[in-house]
Amino acid sequence: MKNKKDKVVIVGAGMGGLTAGAYLCKENYDVLLLDKNDKTGGLVQTFVREGFSFDTGPRAFVNSGMLKPILKDLGIDWETLENVISINIEDQMFRVDSIDSLNDYKRILLNLYSENADDIEKIIKSIYKLSKYTKTLYAFDNPYFVDYMSDKKFVLTKLLPWTVKLLYVLRKFKQFNMPMEKFLEDLTDNESLRDILTQFFFRETPTYFALGYFHVWLDYFYPKGGTGILPKLLHEKILEGGGKFKLNTKIVEVIPSESIVIDSDGNHYEYDHLIWAADLKTLYKELNTIGLDEKVTKKIAAQREIVFSSKPAESCFIMYLAVDLPLSYFSEKGGGHAFYTQSRQGLGETNRETKEELLENFENKSKEKVFAWLDDFCNLNTFEVSIPALRDSTLAPDGKTGIMISCLFDYDVIEKINKAGWTEEFKNRMENNIIKIFSKSFYPDFERDILFKFSTTPLTINKTVGSSGGAMVGWSFETKSPVFNELKDMPKSALTPIPNLFQAGQWAYAPAGVPIAMLTGWHATQEIIKTQRKNRKKP
Repeated sequence: MKNKKDKVVIVGAGMGGLTAGAYLCKENYDVLLLDKNDKTGGLVQTFVREGFSFDTGPRAFVNSGMLKPILKDLGIDWETLENVISINIEDQMFRVDSIDSLNDYKRILLNLYSENADDIEKIIKSIYKLSKYTKTLYAFDNPYFVDYMSDKKFVLTKLLPWTVKLLYVLRKFKQFNMPMEKFLEDLTDNESLRDILTQFFFRETPTYFALGYFHVWLDYFYPKGGTGILPKLLHEKILEGGGKFKLNTKIVEVIPSESIVIDSDGNHYEYDHLIWAADLKTLYKELNTIGLDEKVTKKIAAQREIVFSSKPAESCFIMYLAVDLPLSYFSEKGGGHAFYTQSRQGLGETNRETKEELLENFENKSKEKVFAWLDDFCNLNTFEVSIPALRDSTLAPDGKTGIMISCLFDYDVIEKINKAGWTEEFKNRMENNIIKIFSKSFYPDFERDILFKFSTTPLTINKTVGSSGGAMVGWSFETKSPVFNELKDMPKSALTPIPNLFQAGQWAYAPAGVPIAMLTGWHATQEIIKTQRKNRKKP
């Protein structure tokens, strides 16, 4: 048996921390993962209520040339299922099953906004072009995890030509790095059309990412057993490799000069290397710089200021329902994963100036006015619908269906509502609004067949996993990110100004869905391996 290498403590057992832990165990490091919750996986969970399985985080996964290769490289086998997305606006619907589905998108937009035919033509051309660029990124599995170099013919005939195309695409992406809202303003003056295209993305998402996402939808898949199977598999791989977990453990102090972290019960954990895979604002809040070099302390202070001034991305409201209707009822009404917008009008000012005015003058607003805004917000919004059992029939009792319906929602709004003492009324209002909207259109009269319902808010996410602002994907695009946000800089995503401390997870790179969070975990392990090699060469 190989001798154990350095001791690594990982704070945060979400997707970034679990990936780092699995790779370090593979390299025979002494690994301990600490997490404040009673289970691993962070935002990615699948839970069961009265026989119905629900997912808490992403509704499905996107491979993006990273996720599946990472699991394959770790020797993890799993079964994955098809996940076709549908787009539904009023009574118009199409399924995203090939790039040619853009013709259906165009047809629907022309039906809804016939007066903007020329604008729609330009928009669809832009989506097609950026989707083709995005496809280039996914042409091969990430070369980090696949041994392409042993096949010289493949390298010369396919990998090198792809690399040339990739460099071209990255340059093109820089030309489309402006917020999607700004780009579309130059193509059409129809605010409703712009909203319909963008309101299910995070605000000010870069154009190349938002409009190129049409191809990403084609890369989605669903794991058998629910999304929560992914952290479970990584957890088991860590245990198999000799790694350890300590759950229900909240870290309240990090002292790099002494290479220790301290939990809320006063327990000390020594480390040779620390990976912080949890909320980044929490790290800089709990960081004790005593005993560090003055130059290092100044760098940390500068980074702390940037981190605290940066804004988390929007969060979401999620409603979970069990319905006494068979899967067949829902299979042709959007399928297992859908986006639904009741009105072509779009959110418009409801989610911009009106919302900002509401926040600024909340103390002077009556409950009725706040809830009237909430009604408009629901009626004009886009909702994401996920039905796990339409991908894996074992995830609901026979003849019944479990559904998740969600939308983006600002933490600032629910925080003020909570301080006013209206949280339960807010949840009831949101739930009833959503049920009413879907029952009169998307799922006619299904409100009569609801067995039970409950919901979570951005406050739930913040409290459960400690994510600042209840954020789902880390940093907002509305303020300068304190971390790297260009693909060429991804290898540096794990670096921090703190000695022997590396970062991983959704806060280590922007934007960070599950594949990126996992890739940052891999990069953190590479930095540790590199650091240990350097230390060994020192006299």
